[in-house]
Amino acid sequence: MKIAINCIYYTPKGGGITEYIYNLVKELVKIDSKNSFIIYTTKESKESLRLIVGAKARIKVFPYSENQKYRRAFFQHSFWKKEELEEKFDIFHSPFFHAPVFKHAKTILTVHDLRFLNYPKSYKIARLIYLRYAVKKSVKKASKIICISEFTKNELIKNYGVEQSRLEVIHEAVDREGFNLSDKSKNRVIKDVKLRNNQFFLSVGHLEPRKNYNNLILAYSSLSESIRKKYPLIIVGKKNHDYKNDLKLIEKSIGVFYLEFISREDLIWLYANCKVHIFPSIYEGFGFPTLEAGLYAKPTIGANQSSIPEIAGKGAIYFDPFSIEDIRNTILKVISDSALYDHLSQFAKSNVKRFSWEENALKTMNIYHSFK
Repeated sequence: MKIAINCIYYTPKGGGITEYIYNLVKELVKIDSKNSFIIYTTKESKESLRLIVGAKARIKVFPYSENQKYRRAFFQHSFWKKEELEEKFDIFHSPFFHAPVFKHAKTILTVHDLRFLNYPKSYKIARLIYLRYAVKKSVKKASKIICISEFTKNELIKNYGVEQSRLEVIHEAVDREGFNLSDKSKNRVIKDVKLRNNQFFLSVGHLEPRKNYNNLILAYSSLSESIRKKYPLIIVGKKNHDYKNDLKLIEKSIGVFYLEFISREDLIWLYANCKVHIFPSIYEGFGFPTLEAGLYAKPTIGANQSSIPEIAGKGAIYFDPFSIEDIRNTILKVISDSALYDHLSQFAKSNVKRFSWEENALKTMNIYHSFK
């Protein structure tokens, strides 16, 4: 079979979709030598993807660059029509929730979440209008839809009425090779913040309303002064939609520190040396931070919402993200009960083993082969 994978949204310093594309493509070319792969990417990312696939796949450049979003949206149809005619690929896999319409090729979508429906204000109006149209059409036409969690699967059924037979849950995983800790130092200064091993709380995610930092900070601020002095709260993430209120609250809250741009090495050190990872988010399609913290046996104190319980499993203890009191009490419970903490740490580390990029690729390959 000839399989085309659309990697035009891959950027070397991207987020969840970039992680998905990188790991999926890397594993696919490693386990499959029978099928023929075509990787479509932008000019900017061509060499980065070439390092991943080597000579095991052909790379073709999509004619619109990353910053030509409107031209890409409105003029790509003729390009894909020409490519199907020229390449005659059997499968077209879109690693995100919309895809071109093809005459013969089977189309596979990977849907990460439906945030644009649940949090429309986090998108520019033109992008939102396009997604509402394109995703609905793509979901209707897709031969198969890969969902990265049961939560996302249920979102597709609820919002689009997709038949169960066209949906398959294939969990993502954490890139273990990319999370090796090179610096063994116990203490560290990051962005002028002095941090001691096992003596700070960590929360990772962009500043935006769905991440629920407002309630986390209020809950943290209600802890005693002695606890806050011992365990500063470190928040790591880019400024995203409607972040100013969170930033103001951080600036006036004692013991709360915000780190926007840090190196990957610093991020890994934070995971490896925090006391706990706190995940107050209200809406997540998957939630990588719980697994990244679990690599270092760090338990998650997380919201009982969306996909978080599904992914964090027994390696976390959960709270009502809308209750400041419940968040506060759950934090206190974990740090004051050493037996509970050790129990959660053990399960946090073993929980990571449930997820594998190799297994993700094998299950994806099975979907490709189902159309032979």
